[in-house]
Amino acid sequence: MKKSRIVAVALLASLSLSACVPLVIAGAAAVGMMVGSDPRRAETVKTDFDVGARISAKVLDAYKDTAHVNVNSYNGIVLLTGEVPNEAAKQKLTELARTEPGLRKLYNETVVAPVSGSTDRLNDTQLTARVKTAVITESSDSGALHLMVVTERKVVYLMGITRPDIADQAARSASMVDGVAQVVKLVESNPVGPADEALRK
Repeated sequence: MKKSRIVAVALLASLSLSACVPLVIAGAAAVGMMVGSDPRRAETVKTDFDVGARISAKVLDAYKDTAHVNVNSYNGIVLLTGEVPNEAAKQKLTELARTEPGLRKLYNETVVAPVSGSTDRLNDTQLTARVKTAVITESSDSGALHLMVVTERKVVYLMGITRPDIADQAARSASMVDGVAQVVKLVESNPVGPADEALRK
């Protein structure tokens, strides 16, 4: 299999363990899939959900069916993926999301392109499932896996909070899955390892 490019966009300092709540616009396919344990706190789940829901509502109101945008929220970090009609729309999308209270960091990974079709979205969904399997199978410490996999246009995004070595290993595993074009890490570092230790921070 051809090894894909791995991009480390963010490996941040250790923070309190997060929740991941994917929000979807216009029947999109890039819904985050958890890998490993999911030790989420109820208040974090609600905060992430509320942030994502409000951004999703703004996007839907602004673009209707002229854009296909997925919103995935994890511990105050928001990932936007999908297609927008032009650069001006992409910039407006960034501005809409940045006004949201509770947002810590924003990654606008949307592209200027025609709205993707059902075949492309199904392929992304299948890639997500295969990446999840690969990451779990090849993990050296499954107890430290607290990641979410999002796939859009064959690009795999890893979100979550875990040790740097676990994040690197997960990215390598994802990059070896046939059909994956690129792997992007949006992972916060948890050097202490187990989720129960992170939750006590």
